[in-house]
Formats: sequence, structure tokens, C-alpha cells
Amino acid sequence: MAGIDYNYDALEQCRTTAKKLVGKFGELGDPYPARGTDSTVFGRLTDSAALAAALDGVEKTVDDELANVTGKLRDVERALNDIEDNVRRANAANGAG
Repeated sequence: MAGIDYNYDALEQCRTTAKKLVGKFGELGDPYPARGTDSTVFGRLTDSAALAAALDGVEKTVDDELANVTGKLRDVERALNDIEDNVRRANAANGAG
């Protein structure tokens, strides 16, 4: 049943890729959000506190989005695993192996 094996291989490759991407996006998100921007890094810039607060907002948004992507990729990985399990059960029930 070579055709069935190719389907399993494709599902496994997709699942493995999703799992790898979870790790990569997780690594990207490790430093976010920063502890908070010290407004003194902007020197005597007018309204440096507002700029620091805006930067903190950007970092929080990046953190939220990376967590969102990571969660969705985990869902994809689980779904692909479920699909493979269901296909195997269906094939076994039909005597296809």
C-alpha cells in the first residue's frame, strides 16, 4: 500500500515541520516582553517617558503575537496527529493496513 504510506509520510512531515516552528517561534518570544524601558535611555528627549511606554507596548504586542502563533502551530501539530491516527484507524477497519 505505497499510496497510503506516502500519505502518512506527508502528514508526518507536516506535523514535524509544525513542531519545529513551534520551537523557533518560542525561541523568538523568549526575550519578550522586556522588563520595561527606562526612559533615560532616550536622554533629554521631550516626552521620553511616553516613548518608553510606547516601546513597552510594542514589546507586549510582539510577545502576544508570538504566543498566538506558537499556540496555533501547536494546534496544527495536534490536528495533524489526530488526522493521521484517524486515517490509520479507518484503513485498519477497512483492511487497508
